[in-house]
Order: sequence, then structure tokens, then C-alpha cells
Amino acid sequence: MNQVRVRKCFEWIGVAAVGLTAIAARAQEHAPLPSGPAPILVTVRETPKPGEEFTHAKLEAEIGAALDSVKAKEYYLGMGEISGSEDLMFLSGYASLEEMADVHDNDDTIIGDKLDTLEAEHSATLEKTETSIWRLRPDLSNPQPESLGSMRFMDVVQIHVKLGHDTEFSDVMRKTGDVWVQTDPNFHYMIYQQIFGDGKDNSFLILIPVKALSDIDRHQSLAQEYLKNMGEVVHKHILGIVSSDYDSVESNLFVFTPSMSRLPDSWTQNDMSFWHPKPPTSAPVKKPLTAAPAKTSAPSN
Repeated sequence: MNQVRVRKCFEWIGVAAVGLTAIAARAQEHAPLPSGPAPILVTVRETPKPGEEFTHAKLEAEIGAALDSVKAKEYYLGMGEISGSEDLMFLSGYASLEEMADVHDNDDTIIGDKLDTLEAEHSATLEKTETSIWRLRPDLSNPQPESLGSMRFMDVVQIHVKLGHDTEFSDVMRKTGDVWVQTDPNFHYMIYQQIFGDGKDNSFLILIPVKALSDIDRHQSLAQEYLKNMGEVVHKHILGIVSSDYDSVESNLFVFTPSMSRLPDSWTQNDMSFWHPKPPTSAPVKKPLTAAPAKTSAPSN
């Protein structure tokens, strides 16, 4: 995530939460990253212009390197969409809105205008950008106990719920979550509720990180057992709520992209070959063998 995204985010959050950036402007050491899911999540979806994908990826890597050079405090996970519109998504987690503002102000101070050129070039490669801020619903989540750094894919489900129907949504998530965990104890997910961003309804985001696509195959193979554990009466009740109280549901699969991510060492140190692959080394160029010059005999007297 680069400063263009952060600045746009804070232009309106500073208005929505008056005084937040001023309170957070003091320079200080930040608390360690939470071991569990972040209470506050910022998502940035980017749609590169057709033909600009390579340039965009190159600029993302350059921006990450620039942030590294000043030891910026902003961390983010970059993902590429395999299904759907093939957008890019960047996730950044914080302990609170105040910490989010603090990280932004700290980085903005130490970076200044050093990224202006890269930011302008980066923006020119994009067709569309959408930023949202979400708050974790721990009462509805069953978080992954392992570090996100060991995962490779993310199933991202966005549910748009009709205004005033949050209670019905929570009821469905609790019932389905309990049955899924009973059916598949290895099924982990985080549920976030949107607090800032575009939308005319209530949006919820379900994040399901997985190590391999075979994990999704295994989970989906348990669908009949899940329905059996739930029972027909409860299942019909849930379908009725979904039909009457949901506006839409969209599920897309994303793959983690190390070259577009900037994560702390504590998340990546156990798998450096994936997160920080060494550039391929080319074999030394062998000089073509040349024939030795023919020996000439000494002239006879």
C-alpha cells in the first residue's frame, strides 16, 4: 500500500472523526502487531488500466522498496484476484483507528515528498480505486490460529445486507459458523463490518485464508455432512433470511503476491523463500573454446 492510498483514506476519515489525526500526530513507538486478527482492517481495491499491469506491478515493487528505505511503519498484504474482475486487493491491519492515523502521520512525516513521482506514475496506471475501513466482529469469527504469513490464498466473501437487518445477518452467521466448525474444525474465518466506505447498505467482509487450494476442496466436500448437522428446519430458516434480508453475496478467490506486499519480518521469517525470493542467478557465461595456434618449427640453417 502506498501513500496515495493512505492520503486519500485520511482526507475523509479526518472529516468523519474530527481531531483523530491531531491526537495521533505525536511521534511514538507503536505497539507490536496483534497476534490475532486485526481489530481494524483497511482494504484497497485497485483496477489497473488494460495494458498497464506490468508497469503497475513494477511501481508497486519500487514503492515498497522506497518505504523500506525509510523504515516506514505501514505494512500491507497484496493479493491478486483469480476469479471475478481480476482486481488487486491490499489489506492493512491496525489495533484501532487511532493507531491507523498514527502510522499514517508518522510515515507521512518521514517520507514527505520523496514518493511524489512514483505516486503520480502509479495513479496513472489505475482505472479505479476503492478504499474501505472495517471493524472486526469477534463474536462472529473463528480466526485462523496460524500466522497469515504461512497462508497462500484468501477466499474473500462480501455480503451486502439490507439496512436495518444486521441482527438477522448475525443470527445466520452464528448458526452457520457453529455448524461449519462442528463439521470441519479446521475451518477458520474472520468477519468484518464496514464502518467507512462506499455503499447504500450494510456491508460485511468474510476473509477465509488457506494454505492450499486442496484445503478448499476438502472443505467443500463436507457440504452434505454440514447440511445433515444443521438440520432441514434450520437450513430452511436460514435460506429464508438470506432471501429476504440480503441484497447480494459475492465470493472471489485471491492469491498472495509477495512482490506487492510489505509485511513485518515476524510474519515472513519462517518462509523467506516465498516472501523474499532471491533473484535467479544466471550461470557464468562460458567463453567459446578457441583452437590453440599451430606451432611453427624453427627455421633450419
